[in-house]
Parts: sequence; structure tokens; C-alpha cells
Amino acid sequence: MADLWYDSHETPIGRFWAAATDKGLLKVTTTGSEKEFLDSTKSLVDALPVRDPARFKELFRRLDMYFEGKPVSFSDLDFDLRGTDFQVKVWKAISEIPHGRVASYRDMAVRAGKPRAVRAAGSAVGDNKLLVVIPCHRVIKSDGSLGGFGGDTELKRRLLRLEGVKRF
Repeated sequence: MADLWYDSHETPIGRFWAAATDKGLLKVTTTGSEKEFLDSTKSLVDALPVRDPARFKELFRRLDMYFEGKPVSFSDLDFDLRGTDFQVKVWKAISEIPHGRVASYRDMAVRAGKPRAVRAAGSAVGDNKLLVVIPCHRVIKSDGSLGGFGGDTELKRRLLRLEGVKRF
């Protein structure tokens, strides 16, 4: 059985939950209660979760900076990305979108090496388990419209505005 650590942190948009394995961050989300978070994490890893605030100090420090409107990079943190090769390529491409900028789903498909796989890139964006850390809110439709965001386009709009993207 693998090791799984987790903790939570209050932010201006609600409580963030984070989970990590020995490899790195597995999941960062605003999903409801502790029970809901742990239940949703069970599908990713077979482990007994242990609450460990010390393990997430740096992540939560950076999230605080992010919500203060400061450009923050998370790319040097360790990740436990669980997905297909294509999904991982899309998630890495998303991580390269600079703070305050946006890119299209088509751009993500191109950067992942499959320019015609726009819908698959969109699915990969939707399957991102690391909210804000892998900034999928920065991915928009090719026509310049907002696009989806796990059913919460208002949150996507708020995050983009926090980063200084005013057109949404």
C-alpha cells in the first residue's frame, strides 16, 4: 500500500485540499468536505491517508502569494501525474502558460504533439487534478471565449481576473 498525505488550507475562494504521495502532489482541489475529498482521492491511489500539514507548507505559502495577485510558479514542485502520455504532455504544456496569459485548447494539442487532437486536449484539461498548480483556468476556446471549467466558469473568470486578464 502506498503512502498518501493530505491537508487543507483556507483561501479567498474557499478551502483547498491537497494530497501527495512519495512522488509528489497528486491532487489539489476545492472539493467540499474532508470526507468528499478523501473519497474522491481513493480512486487515484490505494492508500491509507494521513493528515500531514508540514508536507504542504510550501504549496500553501505559494497559494497565499497567488491569491495576493503575485505571479507564482509551481513547476519546480514534485508531481505524481496519473494519466496517459498525452494527458501528461498537455498538463506540462498548461504549466508553461505564463501568469496572466491564456492559450487555447488547440495550442495545448499542438504543444502535446497532436495538433488534430483538440477534443482530447480539452478532455485532458478537464482531467487536471491540480487546480491552480497546473493552471487549467488559463486554457480557453480558440474563438477567444472562456470555455468550460469543471462546471464552474465563474471560478475560472475570477482566477483569470486575479491574474489581470480583464477580457472575461
